[in-house]
Amino acid sequence: MARINDDGFLELSGVNNKVFQEVLNAEKFSILSGVSPLNLRILNQASHLLNVSQGVEMMHAGDTPHDLYFINKGSVSIGKKINDEMKVVAKLIAGNFYGEYGAMRGKTRFASVYTAEKSEIIRVDLNAVQQVFDADEAFKSRVYTVMQERLLKSFLFSYSAFRKLSSTVRDILTKDLEVVELERDNMLFREGDEAKKFYLILSGEAELTVNVDDVPTVLEVRRENGVLGEVRREEGKKYAYGVYAANGLDLLVLDKKSMQNIQKANSEALLLLKQMMNHSAKKTALVMNKILGKSA
Repeated sequence: MARINDDGFLELSGVNNKVFQEVLNAEKFSILSGVSPLNLRILNQASHLLNVSQGVEMMHAGDTPHDLYFINKGSVSIGKKINDEMKVVAKLIAGNFYGEYGAMRGKTRFASVYTAEKSEIIRVDLNAVQQVFDADEAFKSRVYTVMQERLLKSFLFSYSAFRKLSSTVRDILTKDLEVVELERDNMLFREGDEAKKFYLILSGEAELTVNVDDVPTVLEVRRENGVLGEVRREEGKKYAYGVYAANGLDLLVLDKKSMQNIQKANSEALLLLKQMMNHSAKKTALVMNKILGKSA
């Protein structure tokens, strides 16, 4: 219990929320299944137990990453702002974890997290998490799989072409669609490359480039929800611009198989998606013609 000491300062001895007992274990948190006793000890020794009131914003979309969080008791809501209104993307209960996107990718968070009720949250220092990731590839892979599924589910929830889909259909699509990532400064495709796929940006920034007088020139920077590869030439066989990752990119791949999966899930969603891509293609083509016309 806190008390005032003889010097008039608040005495905090005995007020410590650091977790010394091994509360992080595979029985309570299935994601930890197979993690060695040594690595579990590393995580537990870097943990703090937080008693959190209902309605507390534990994470804010756009915040920089720091730690990984495990729900010991209670539940949290994952919220994303759509048209200036906060919508609940998912609810996580005891036994789940969150904060994996920032922990794994080192990028700003794409959603906010609120306690849906009074909860006990175990916060694990990011340095310890990364140490265990480095030592245990299987654990890292499991967390990575969860991260990609949640990222895609959040995107399907917020992207207008998929917004009206039921949660069940979105869950099915999350399993069927492919997500890839591209590290900063790497190229997705070059102007003139064979065009077989479209891409939707889940997170990150992409630079679109065209050659103006043989000099690669940035045409546009696209971010979350942007389309890539929609403007083509030679009867749709070649990409009309190139794409670099200005920041780490998470991308939804739209190839023939993906389109078939969307069609099977909801034909109206595929139609809306194609309409949006065509609209983007027309706008981009106008800008390209203006730039390339001036250089002629």
